[in-house]
Amino acid sequence: MSQWFSEHGYLIGVFVLVVVVFIVVLNRAAKAYSKHFSLVNEQKKQLEYLTNLKNKYRDITAEELSECPDGEVLEGFALLSQIEMQKSDDMEAYFNSLPKEKKYIYTLDVFTQDGSAEVFFGENGEILTSIICDALRTIGMNSFADELCDIAKMYNKDDESVSFDKDKIENFDKTLNERDILTQIKVNSAKYIRENFNLL
Repeated sequence: MSQWFSEHGYLIGVFVLVVVVFIVVLNRAAKAYSKHFSLVNEQKKQLEYLTNLKNKYRDITAEELSECPDGEVLEGFALLSQIEMQKSDDMEAYFNSLPKEKKYIYTLDVFTQDGSAEVFFGENGEILTSIICDALRTIGMNSFADELCDIAKMYNKDDESVSFDKDKIENFDKTLNERDILTQIKVNSAKYIRENFNLL
């Protein structure tokens, strides 16, 4: 027996290595499946949430709107515009055809969803970035609109008088969350939507 081990001991080593590799692969597969399942579950929850939100705001009355939480009103109305835009052949043309009130609501929602000036100006076209400051002023956030406009100028390729300052943008986004500005935008937007319900 000892002679067999001395002559074929490498087989045990190979076997052990195969077992270890199998366990590692199995463990990774289990983690990947768990991550995939979690992601699918999260997407399902998000789809259910958006479906419920659409159904709630599609035929909402002014009286019902007065009872809705401030935090969801902006998203609810912006979602309705988003759905109609996706049905159109030309989303940009459809957006341009909207009344300014709906344009402002949609743009404000995109800004709050993005959660930062860097993301908003970096990932959205001029069709939204050019009206965000006006939208903020319309809901009474003049001071913040002025601050954001200073940041907006950095993303304007035609304005050579302002240089791009990454640190300033990062600090702006940091204070954006510290001051809870996004929540204030939602609250002010909800008030604006209720006051202009007949235009929507």
